Amino acid sequence: MPDKDDIVKEALESTRDQLSEVDREKHLVKAVKMLDCVEKSISKKEENFKDWYSLHFPEFIDEIDDIEHITKILRSSVERDKLESFDDLASSSKGADITQKEKDILQKIVDDLKSDIDTRSNLEDYIENLVKQEMPNLDKTLGTFLAARMIALAGGLEDMAKKPASTIQMLGAEKALFRHLRGNGKSPKHGILFEHEYVNQLPESERGKMARFIANKTVMAARLDSYSDKDKGEKFRDECRQKYEELAEV
Repeated sequence: MPDKDDIVKEALESTRDQLSEVDREKHLVKAVKMLDCVEKSISKKEENFKDWYSLHFPEFIDEIDDIEHITKILRSSVERDKLESFDDLASSSKGADITQKEKDILQKIVDDLKSDIDTRSNLEDYIENLVKQEMPNLDKTLGTFLAARMIALAGGLEDMAKKPASTIQMLGAEKALFRHLRGNGKSPKHGILFEHEYVNQLPESERGKMARFIANKTVMAARLDSYSDKDKGEKFRDECRQKYEELAEV
């Protein structure tokens, strides 16, 4: 029979493990929120940079749209005459010349964008690894990043596991739901679950049914990830696919 010290030690280790798991969930929630901030930052900077840089080299902006590709090309210089791969475009460009001061500022913006893009990539890798390790059923049912965003909206994995499917279905649609309850607008059929490929590819009339079905599977997956080591994610995903195919034929 274990003595008192062994029992206390085992209890402390169990508590420590539980706290560690909770901490990882909290880190995931913070990482998702930070990813949203970084993506908004990139989007805004991208828009403003393209608008400004087009004064100097509009043909380049018309030719290259992807901001990650743009930052790689302009990392060494923003001067159109120094972009060897774009000699022909530069020689016939309708853009205006820029001063050294403008070059310095534009170059700094390119560096900032590159830094944000690198941060986004690091956050995405961190979130993907954490979700796959800690929430395998949700990962397979929803997809990595939708699972992560829903956990962040729910406040954590265990919080999600405790919520009814009807609440899970509406995560991300709270504002629309409140407007409806005040008599303004239609009742929303789904929230962020619209991002699931089996919801957004259906006709509008069938999306609510699909979102409700996925919400039920999401709760089951969250409960398994919270309280069990069973892996039924693939099964849930297949059931969602079958429901999607059934509704797509309606």
